[in-house]
Amino acid sequence: MSTGTLLRPLARESSGPAARLRDNNFDALRVVFASMVVAFHMGLLSLAPGLAWMREYISATFAVQAFFVVSGFLVVMSCENSSSLRSYALKRFRRIVPAYVTVVVAAAVLLSLQSTLPLREYFGSPPWWRYLGYNLILSNFQAPTLPGVFQSNPEPAVNGSLWTIKVEVGFYIVVPLIVWCVRRFGYRTALIALFCLSLAWRLGLEGLSSPDGLNLYARLAKQLPGQLCFFVGGAWAFYRAREGGRTYFLPAVAGVLAYNLLSGMAAIAIAPLAVTAIVTWAALAAPRLPALGRHGDFSYGIYLYHFPIVQTCIAAGLFAWSAGLAVGLIAVLVLACSVVSWFVIESPALAGRSRHVAGPPTRPQSSCTS
Repeated sequence: MSTGTLLRPLARESSGPAARLRDNNFDALRVVFASMVVAFHMGLLSLAPGLAWMREYISATFAVQAFFVVSGFLVVMSCENSSSLRSYALKRFRRIVPAYVTVVVAAAVLLSLQSTLPLREYFGSPPWWRYLGYNLILSNFQAPTLPGVFQSNPEPAVNGSLWTIKVEVGFYIVVPLIVWCVRRFGYRTALIALFCLSLAWRLGLEGLSSPDGLNLYARLAKQLPGQLCFFVGGAWAFYRAREGGRTYFLPAVAGVLAYNLLSGMAAIAIAPLAVTAIVTWAALAAPRLPALGRHGDFSYGIYLYHFPIVQTCIAAGLFAWSAGLAVGLIAVLVLACSVVSWFVIESPALAGRSRHVAGPPTRPQSSCTS
């Protein structure tokens, strides 16, 4: 079967469901979820007493799971709207790789100024090359630290947020297969089967995990097969919205209650359904949030750049001096980096995609920028 046949766009509606797919809150929600992760990491990494509420009442886990649901919706929609497998792959590559490479290389170079090692020893050390090499191939867990950097911080990792990027790339790789299964068997059959397999993987490994030791099973449960149930939830929401299905408020309320009240294996089992219900309602049926996407898609930059910025402020003693000042400065720096990244790195890469794939360059819409 040719790639053109695999990803030939289906007929698009001119009104109704198509209008609902264009008019949504995804851009604003992605900024909200990214900001939740930033706030949680400020509270967690700094251990500042005045910021304890950030790590206690803001859930980075929910924000990441919500990102996966959003990704399922937007990336599957992008794939369905692609003319070929090559076109789809170029979109994904141009969206995620340039900014990711930038944050890895920039951290490796600029944090030499913070290292306790002399510059020649820093750049010539095997741990520096190890960090650069493993992080560029999406294996952050193999080399999370740089030599002499953040050694006095409570957590020495340079960018703990990067673990999700390999999961996201895994989603991108399996999406064409998901689309093919949906077209072959129908979205209900295909997505329910994938959801059940993913959840079985997640529950099985969580059941084998232990609160002691390295907890390898729990770590494996967080990887691609286990996270696919959230991504599939977003894909389900896309196909259902495309066929005209309505999104209701009560499932979202039930999702909020279940997510916050359940614990243990019951919480793990219900989380994909709960997060999908919450995100779908907030994106498609809730009152319209400000159209942040018309200014640019800054959420990816916020997510990528915040961790090393927070770590640098901790190492500089800003949280010990004034937690409030540190939070304000981090907010400004993270926003500035994400804006510069969008206009200098991400948007030009996507415009290049538009010139080669879709004609004259335009600002990418939500369907292509998750």
